[in-house]
Amino acid sequence: MNKSKFMPLCKVASVSISNVDKKTSANESEVLLCNYVDVYRNWAITEGISSKLMKATANNHEIEKFSLHKGDVCITKDSETKDDIGMSTFIADDIQGLVLGYHCALISPQKDVLDGKYLNAFLQTEFVRHYYELNASGSGQRYTLTLDIIGSIPVPVIPLAEQRKIGHIFSAIDRKIESNKKINDNLSYQSDMVA
Repeated sequence: MNKSKFMPLCKVASVSISNVDKKTSANESEVLLCNYVDVYRNWAITEGISSKLMKATANNHEIEKFSLHKGDVCITKDSETKDDIGMSTFIADDIQGLVLGYHCALISPQKDVLDGKYLNAFLQTEFVRHYYELNASGSGQRYTLTLDIIGSIPVPVIPLAEQRKIGHIFSAIDRKIESNKKINDNLSYQSDMVA
């Protein structure tokens, strides 16, 4: 059995916090916005859900800094409660013009060291949830994860082949859940039509 080596996330990925808002400006370029709710509700952002993403605009600097690429991971960085902070999603496809919205952090793994699917699965463990609860700043009405807190998440770095196996298992489960949701939505639609 291979031993894992814990490393701070900032040593195996770049981390940045988005400031791209939902506004539309005539002097900016049109983008698809992966916003807080998209990150919060989806295990993965795929081409299949791109039609449901909000259209907004961003300036060239924001597009350069916060464009999302296959293999990236995003997390929500704010929440009303500590136990509901840091929800993550995996960018499963390259989607033209996809940019991360504000109140979220972009994590781009070093692909020769860290697999995005594996990182996404790890960020949803109780270990990381507890880390967030202990380290989130704020009190009362809003909690936040700072760049330093996110960059300091201790990540177990195991051989890439093992990371990919773990990531594949969780992605396969997510695809099955999405397929079941579509079937349920279709059945619900059909029953509404009959009634």
